[in-house]
Amino acid sequence: MALLVGATGLIGRRLLTLLAADDAYTNLHTLVRRAGGLSAPKLTEHVVDFEQLDAAATEIGRVDDVFCTLGTTISKAGSQEAFWRVDYDYIVASGRLAIRLGARQFLLVSSLGADPEARGFYLRVKGQTEAALRSLELPGLALFRPSLLKGSRDEFRLGEQLGNLTMGLLRPVLPQRIRPVTDVELATAMIRVARDGVTGVRLFESESIREIASAGRDS
Repeated sequence: MALLVGATGLIGRRLLTLLAADDAYTNLHTLVRRAGGLSAPKLTEHVVDFEQLDAAATEIGRVDDVFCTLGTTISKAGSQEAFWRVDYDYIVASGRLAIRLGARQFLLVSSLGADPEARGFYLRVKGQTEAALRSLELPGLALFRPSLLKGSRDEFRLGEQLGNLTMGLLRPVLPQRIRPVTDVELATAMIRVARDGVTGVRLFESESIREIASAGRDS
């Protein structure tokens, strides 16, 4: 059984589609702040208050794998405090929920450069979130650190669009670890890693994400 936390964003939507079609999972639960509108025979969508996330445990029961794609931007959140609430508080609460549900592994979309001591607020929060999840001592913790993400979003992100354009022009000379990753590559890699199983903490950056996704297509 799989639980997807945050199924309405770029990676969440892609993961939802792939998990719903994956025979490895007989049941799929999602936790969202607003209804996503997708239905599937094995899908149960839970519209929850992330301020009281523990209340969802009784509706879900035991799960094996928890995929977390929660994330926002400071401009969308409205303030650094609101950004922290989503990208730290809600994600760490999801990790605690995973333990309560008996999950064997927690798979998180983080960011390249995540560092609790980073000078920039965004990467510092990402790093502090990773550190907090590590301290929970989950049986398995997979941290995916893509560089820029490519895909069709419902929202327009100017910085991301400019970054992808620049990286596209510089792609021949860019190191593999900072080349953009598509939503399909990241979602595919997360599912493959979950299938193989994670113990302890493992990090996956753009190069390894693309390699795992490519191996999935070739198998």
